[in-house]
Amino acid sequence: MRHETAALARFGKTREARPGRVLVATQVVESSLDLDFDVMVSDLAPIPALVQRAGRLWRHMDRRPAETRACPAPVLHVLSPDPDQVADALWLRGVLDRGAFTYPLDLQWRAARALFSVGVINAPEGLRDLIEAGLAGDDLPEALHQAEFERQAQGYAQTDLARQNLIDLDATYRNIKGFSEDADFPTRLGREQRVLVLARQATAGLCPLEGVDWSAHSRQLSEVSIAAYRVQGLPLPDQSSPEIRAVKRDWPDWMQARLTLCPVSEDGMICEGLSYDPERGLLCGSSRAA
Repeated sequence: MRHETAALARFGKTREARPGRVLVATQVVESSLDLDFDVMVSDLAPIPALVQRAGRLWRHMDRRPAETRACPAPVLHVLSPDPDQVADALWLRGVLDRGAFTYPLDLQWRAARALFSVGVINAPEGLRDLIEAGLAGDDLPEALHQAEFERQAQGYAQTDLARQNLIDLDATYRNIKGFSEDADFPTRLGREQRVLVLARQATAGLCPLEGVDWSAHSRQLSEVSIAAYRVQGLPLPDQSSPEIRAVKRDWPDWMQARLTLCPVSEDGMICEGLSYDPERGLLCGSSRAA
């Protein structure tokens, strides 16, 4: 394993140590936060993300001139394995552990290769060449080809979803081609979710799991979400049964179609393979649902 250092300027002699503050943060600091650092230590990330992080170094020179700072130049240390030593797809896992999966692996390798090659981030003159080197190239190691294929496939899927959601602004809201209801407009990329409304048996029929009478508030308190693939093939309660229809008859059409009302027995069973525990949540078989 090798640690490589990139900086916005050439390294110089460290100045006399001064009291300072240390911030440990996630990648949220790379955008929308007006922060000013002298030295930054960052996990490896794609070049555009590293450039954004570097933009938080020596940010407010009017407030803290160079001569008052703890070091003679802004410094960005990047923690990375050697891009020339790729034995398998776990190349980055040995250094960053679970952080290796934050960004596409192929882009992280290209970022490491670019940084190891130039050793510095020269802004603004060298940014274009650095960013291009960090995003493309034909020398990706064989062990990382699958990661690149998966990233490209995900990009195609996201593009296709965006095209499906294109709206004809000249059409009325209810008559947009290809869509029928509010719920047909997905707002997030990722795995499809299934929303279950949990209910309990009472003398007068089904009641919300949280609350006494059905209302928008009690229904929402009784809702739980689960990845659709987790319940695919499970014998969920028949939504056409009389007791379920009696509850859902006053719901809007889109809500009747999108929300699955699920009676929960006293022992927590919903159907074979799916149960609910107040402390642990939805359980698929013996594992907790996600």
